[in-house]
Amino acid sequence: MPGDYNNQAIKRFSRHWWVARGQSLFWVVLVTVLVWVYADMEFTQTQEFNVVLDLKTGPNLICMGNKEMAVIFKAQGNRNGVDKFEQFLKGRNHHLTVDVSEYSPGRNSATIEELLGKNEVFNAAGISIVPGSSAELHFELDRVVTKTVPVQFEFTGAKLTTPANVQPKAVDIRCGSSQWKEIDAPGASGPPAVKTQAVNLREFQAGKPQTVKAQLVAEINKVPVEIVGPSTVSVDFQIEQITSSAQVKLNVRVLTPRSWMEDSTWKEYELQISEKVEWQPTVKVVGPQEALEQLTSRAKDIKAFIELNDDDKAPVDSWNTRSVIVHFPRDLKVELDPTENPTVKFKMVKK
Repeated sequence: MPGDYNNQAIKRFSRHWWVARGQSLFWVVLVTVLVWVYADMEFTQTQEFNVVLDLKTGPNLICMGNKEMAVIFKAQGNRNGVDKFEQFLKGRNHHLTVDVSEYSPGRNSATIEELLGKNEVFNAAGISIVPGSSAELHFELDRVVTKTVPVQFEFTGAKLTTPANVQPKAVDIRCGSSQWKEIDAPGASGPPAVKTQAVNLREFQAGKPQTVKAQLVAEINKVPVEIVGPSTVSVDFQIEQITSSAQVKLNVRVLTPRSWMEDSTWKEYELQISEKVEWQPTVKVVGPQEALEQLTSRAKDIKAFIELNDDDKAPVDSWNTRSVIVHFPRDLKVELDPTENPTVKFKMVKK
């Protein structure tokens, strides 16, 4: 009967027997492979990582100094998580962003583990820092200030008929509050202004309106700042005369009050200078090429001096610093390059 036939044992080595054996073996192999794959994925692996941490501060804080910190650490976790994290780093040239905006202004300390814990990719990888494999990091934060400062056009090789017209005339900058105090400190080289990169105007035609695009330099008085908005400005100008430059050696003299010749000043004091070579500075002079050529033969007509006053007789711990006044022959129409500011050091010492 059909029912009895179905209950009969499959004959060994028959076609049905081999099919049944093959099906059983397939499932055994499949389960074994899956177990090994899962075990391999979950196997704990330790790996050393070289990472550059990019410190992110948010809109209200700024990182003082280096915003990138190169670190080395060991991390462990399942092989799948370690491999994914490694591939992520390779795709970003081993840079990893960490948010430090929760820290306070001033000098801060944090372990690599604390900083990595602020990165979503590291957390999602399910790996952890090996204890004792990471050092403590130090970074300084400051509060951000935003200021509007004028733009100053820097150029060489020409004298303009009128001051250049810069658009925009002013830009916003961001920097740390301590940086702004340094920029705007009394005695700074001038009022805060963002300068352009120096543009050589010798190739432009004189007497004709001209326009150039000039790149802004992201610093003020040698203090780095962040420029908000476009990094270039448009400059309209007209050249009166093309100029050249030459190096000229000065011999700095001293101009004293007339009263010192009549009172006892020179009986009681003597003038001491820091270094003789400092009182013979070489400076850049600009003007028409013909005038510069004449200047080299009329060096004796260049007047370079400092002016002393009664306040200079007060005792000082080190040296007084004074800017050198330079007068060139009027008929030559030359002047010091705007970047030049020669100074000398001296002090009046009681005999």
